[in-house]
Amino acid sequence: MQRQLGLRQILPVILCVISLSACDNANQPAPRKLQPQDPDLATLYQRSCFACHGTGNPTAPQTGDLHNWAPRMAQGMDTMIDHVVEGYRGMPPMGLCMDCSAEDFERLIEFMATGAE
Repeated sequence: MQRQLGLRQILPVILCVISLSACDNANQPAPRKLQPQDPDLATLYQRSCFACHGTGNPTAPQTGDLHNWAPRMAQGMDTMIDHVVEGYRGMPPMGLCMDCSAEDFERLIEFMATGAE
């Protein structure tokens, strides 16, 4: 006789598998706690970019990771800004910075791609 498991029994297993799958970032560098020196840029970065680009999220190039940013930057700044404005892959449109200008995005991208302003 086969016993069926209910949601209460399998939910902990599902949650464990999901959380372990997020740990598959062995090839990702450890996140560096970089912050822009300019207070206004730092505010925008913390509010809109840090959650993905500063926490070790394996789907986003991390701030200051020159290796992962290089091929993106090779596409040119116009393409990079288009990706931010329109949204690209997992990144939401406007990078969740609805009040950012194209100049703000350029400064944020430069900072994240190099770790310097």
